[in-house]
Amino acid sequence: MKKNLLLVSLFVVVCLLCTACSLSREKADVGIKNLATAMLQLDSKVLSKYDDSINVEEDFLNSFVPSFQRSSGGLLTKEQATKIGKEMIAKLAQIEVKSSTIVSEKDDEADVKITFDKFNSDVLVTEPNAEESKKLQGAVGSKAALQEALTDIFVNRLQSAPKSGTAEITAKCKYNKEKKVWMPTDMEKFAEDLYSKAWEITE
Repeated sequence: MKKNLLLVSLFVVVCLLCTACSLSREKADVGIKNLATAMLQLDSKVLSKYDDSINVEEDFLNSFVPSFQRSSGGLLTKEQATKIGKEMIAKLAQIEVKSSTIVSEKDDEADVKITFDKFNSDVLVTEPNAEESKKLQGAVGSKAALQEALTDIFVNRLQSAPKSGTAEITAKCKYNKEKKVWMPTDMEKFAEDLYSKAWEITE
């Protein structure tokens, strides 16, 4: 009789522990929303929970800088293109992740869709307005002055760029039992998709 009571007691304890673990486990939609927000805010403390090697700023700049230099015909230096890229990253801190939805979930795997604000990167390619044209005309004759004028114009445009709607991405995710967080199966692609769609970069 005592043995049966002991077995029942152990069974109850195990059930309670399992219930407690399931209640403390974050939901996939919550975890991925937190990750996306941390990437946009460059919150290193939160990002370290997911992967110590994550450096979304560096990854973005490594992709953006050479591409932007090429699009400028090689006129802008690496340092100037980096300054513009960093302004784009700083602007992302203004973006809000509007919603996060579990599309499908089974065991430790899930597809999660997040919706967030976006800016239009066309601000970098629109024709100069009167004030910008005057600034560029004043720099004619000096390559260095023209480079600085263009860099200032791009930075000012980015700083004043309005939000242009919302974008969404769907990521395949897996629950990491060791870290106790939901993570995209391809973290690098998740960050790339998030940044490119947040700035509506279509190339």
